[in-house]
Amino acid sequence: MSAAAGAVAAERSASWRRSWLAPAAWGAGLILAGMGAASIVTGALDARIAGFAGVSLGVAALIWGGACLARGRIVAPRIAIAGMIAALVDLGALLATTGGRASVVAAASAGALLLACAALSGVESRRRAAPSPVRIVPLLLAATLVAALGTPALGAVQDAATLRSDGTVPVIDPHHGH
Repeated sequence: MSAAAGAVAAERSASWRRSWLAPAAWGAGLILAGMGAASIVTGALDARIAGFAGVSLGVAALIWGGACLARGRIVAPRIAIAGMIAALVDLGALLATTGGRASVVAAASAGALLLACAALSGVESRRRAAPSPVRIVPLLLAATLVAALGTPALGAVQDAATLRSDGTVPVIDPHHGH
């Protein structure tokens, strides 16, 4: 393989990795923000503090994923990895402080997406390749996978937050009071 062919292959590989990064960050951010918001609404003071951190880190993940996609490269990889570690710690805090009102399914999904983001960021930060355009096929595949993980996780966030102490879920009548 010639040097030019090797460079093209490396650029394609970087483009594929970068295509997966933004959707994974968005999925983790949405789930983390959802868990944090549910904790703020239903939890005690310590759960609300963890919830505020979760919402903040979730919004940061959404912004960071968009910045990475727009620039075609990893933005601030060391800071991002530190944020991902903080988000993983916050997921643990949300599970520990909410008294069973946080979804383990949502936490596992967000954790998997955060670990994927951290791995991709670590690989990309060592390579320092030039910015490259994102390829549409891997981006669509990544978005599909994240939607498949994120949608049930967000539903589980709501179910866990509205669960009563006796294990039942309240029926919400949209016509009540009309």
